[in-house]
Amino acid sequence: MIFVPDLPVAKRFYRDVLGFKVASENDNSLSFKGAGCEFIAYKCKKASAPGDYANEARAVFVFEVPDLGAALEKLRAQHVTILHSTPGENEQGRYAAFVDPFGIVHEIFERKNA
Repeated sequence: MIFVPDLPVAKRFYRDVLGFKVASENDNSLSFKGAGCEFIAYKCKKASAPGDYANEARAVFVFEVPDLGAALEKLRAQHVTILHSTPGENEQGRYAAFVDPFGIVHEIFERKNA
């Protein structure tokens, strides 16, 4: 579940940029479905800021991708704000954070080969 101040902008971003299908919609919410993921965007009054992303408590959607470089190129081509100048890495794989139009931070993640 996420909260967004502008449902038409959320629809464009999550459907057209990230590739989720709109499952249902009404005046107060949008329901999205995608590869193994479902979520609802509810209308709220105002956007937020990414803040100190990696150092503050928060929840983050993490979307696994087969090729982090290609996914980053696609997001940049659509003028999505990327928070990592270079991808981060941990024992599971590589990742990069990006921001939706409302200041909500998400990550894309490429798993290391086992």
